[in-house]
Amino acid sequence: MSGKKRRVFGDRIDFKSLACSPVNELGVVYLFGVLHDTFDLQIESIQAGFPDCIARRKVGKNRWEEVRIEFEFKSRSFVSHKHDPDGADMIICWEHNWKDCPDHIEVIELSSILKDAEDIDNQIQTKKKLTEWQKFSQEKRLEGIGFAEIATLWKERKEH
Repeated sequence: MSGKKRRVFGDRIDFKSLACSPVNELGVVYLFGVLHDTFDLQIESIQAGFPDCIARRKVGKNRWEEVRIEFEFKSRSFVSHKHDPDGADMIICWEHNWKDCPDHIEVIELSSILKDAEDIDNQIQTKKKLTEWQKFSQEKRLEGIGFAEIATLWKERKEH
C-alpha cells in the first residue's frame, strides 16, 4: 500500500447532495449551505476569519438584527480555537459538546435536527408560500426564542 492517506467519511445520511455526515468544519459549512432555507437567517457573508459568517434575521416589521456565526464540527472547538465568546452570537456545529457554552451564544446542532430538516426542506421545496415550519419559526424568533428551543417546540407540536 502506498503512503497516501485515505479519506475518512461520516455515517451515511443521503441528505440531498450530501451522502455522508460531516467529519469536519467544512462539512458543517456545506451542510448549513444546503439547509440555508430551513433557518430563519439571511446570509450576508462567509469568510475565513472569526466569525465565519455574518447573517441577519428578522426581529420585527422592517427590522433585522445582525447575527455573528461561527462554524465548528464540535462546539467545544470554539474554546480550543481561542475565539472570543463576545464575538459570536451563534455556533453551528455537527455535535454540541461544549457544556459551559455561554447562554448568550445560540447553538444549532445539525446532527440532532437533520430528520426534521429533511421534512422541512421537502415542505419548502413543494410550496411557494411560507410553510407551517417557517411561520412557526418566525413567530417564535420574534418572541425571542432560540433555534434549539424552537426545534424542541416544533417536535412537541408534531407529536400532539
